[in-house]
Amino acid sequence: MVEIAEKAIREGIIDGTHAPGNRLRERELSEEIGVSRVPIREALRNLEFQGFVAILPRRGAIVREMSVQDVDELFDLRCALEPLAAGAAARHYAAGSPHEGLDQAIKHADMATASKDAQAILVANAEFHTELIHAARHRMLADTMPAILARTRWLFAQTADRSADIQCHEHHQLYDAISSGEVRLAEASMLAHVEAGRRPSLQSIATRI
Repeated sequence: MVEIAEKAIREGIIDGTHAPGNRLRERELSEEIGVSRVPIREALRNLEFQGFVAILPRRGAIVREMSVQDVDELFDLRCALEPLAAGAAARHYAAGSPHEGLDQAIKHADMATASKDAQAILVANAEFHTELIHAARHRMLADTMPAILARTRWLFAQTADRSADIQCHEHHQLYDAISSGEVRLAEASMLAHVEAGRRPSLQSIATRI
């Protein structure tokens, strides 16, 4: 029940149902999600640890505002960890062990980009990055990345300023390097792709503060 509640609240934060600064009332969440207040309370504590929620004395849980420092540190982590995942995935492809989920994700990204549907693009791009982590077949990385990718989705839902066509092109460059087994090229492509999003994201968040 805790996992169900946690996912429902997190997705509500990411899609804007629960906007930054909004109070998250246990009773209302319990009724909406259909679980008791005990798993709601634990889910909120987990989401506080993940950086989505702040639990304040006498106010309870509220949706956090993402700061410039939060965004910069998020990109620091992504620049350190996602190139590692890309290189590991490329090694598996080079060894003749491709990942079907990544192969499908790049096709889904193409279809979403062609549709011009902003929500579909966000979902497809998130799927691509998630499947790339799976393609790395790195257990500790797989344990570490879900919270980082979730916060990245949350950020991009608020700051979807980069061209979808450019992002799709970068994903293709990255996928081509991985599927060709080019480890160093895959790492470099991922680093460039992640870093390209830092400045526009920082600028977008800074204008909201």
